[in-house]
Amino acid sequence: MPAFWLMINSSDLRNPLVLKLAGIECPEDILPAANAAIRHVIAISNLVTVTQFFDHICKRISNGLLCSQTGKFGILGKVSNHFGVIETNGRGMLHLHTLVWVAGNVAFRTLRDQIQNDGVFANRMIQYLESIIVQSIDSSINENTEIGPGCAPPSSKDQELDYEFYMRLAADSNAVASKAQVHSSKHNATCFKYRQKGQGKDACRFGMPQELVPNSYIDRFGVIHLLRNHAWINPWNCAIASCIRSNHDISWILTVMKCLSLIYYLTNYVTKDDVSP
Repeated sequence: MPAFWLMINSSDLRNPLVLKLAGIECPEDILPAANAAIRHVIAISNLVTVTQFFDHICKRISNGLLCSQTGKFGILGKVSNHFGVIETNGRGMLHLHTLVWVAGNVAFRTLRDQIQNDGVFANRMIQYLESIIVQSIDSSINENTEIGPGCAPPSSKDQELDYEFYMRLAADSNAVASKAQVHSSKHNATCFKYRQKGQGKDACRFGMPQELVPNSYIDRFGVIHLLRNHAWINPWNCAIASCIRSNHDISWILTVMKCLSLIYYLTNYVTKDDVSP
C-alpha cells in the first residue's frame, strides 16, 4: 500500500533558479529588487522556463530527497516507488500530487494490529513519523530568519557536526514553514471549491482550523495522531521546506478510506478535461 501523500507547490515567482534557466544574469545582492522582474517578465510570460523550473524541482525531489527506486535511504527511508500527477492553478502555476511507496510497508490491517498490540513498535512508529511530518511551529527558533530568494538553505557539505547541521536545518525550515505553511484564517476561494448546500457548507475543505494535539498519541482504532501546536499550520517536512522554500503538504496514509480517496483524487485529475464542457 502507498505510505505517504505528498503535494509540492514550488514558487516560480520568487525562486532565482527561474532567472538562471531563462539566461538572465542577476547578482545575488539585487535579488530582492528583482522580484518584480521575476513575477512580471519571467514567471508569467516565459512559460517554457517555468515548466523547466518545475521539472527540475520534481526531479531533484524524487532523485535527491526521496531517492525513489535507487535502493538508497532518503528523507522518508527507503522509497520503492512514487506516482505523481501534475495540476495547474488559476494562473497556470504547476504543482504536483504524489503517492509514495516505502519499501517494506505492510497492509493497513497488519500495521494497525502491530500498533495496537506492540507498544515498542508503536513508539518507534511515532518517532519515525515525528521525524518526517511536522504540524507545529517552534516560536523559540529564530523568528526573524530570512527566507528570501537570496538566502540559501543549510548545506550538508559544510564541515560541521551532524547535530550542528540539524539545528541549522531546524531553524531554517521552521522559518520557511512559519511563512509558507500557515493557512489563512480568513480562508480563500479554494477552501470552498466544492461547497454544497446544507449543513457544513461553510466548512473549510482542508479542515482548518485543526484541533491542537499536546503530545502524539494512538487512539482506540490504532490511528496515530501527531503532535500539533498550531491550529492553522499545514503538515510539512524539514528537508522539503528548506529545499523548495515554499508551500507543500505531506501526510501518512493511515486508513483504507484515505488511501481510496487519494487514488480517486489522482485518477480524477488524470482523466478530467482541460476545459469543462
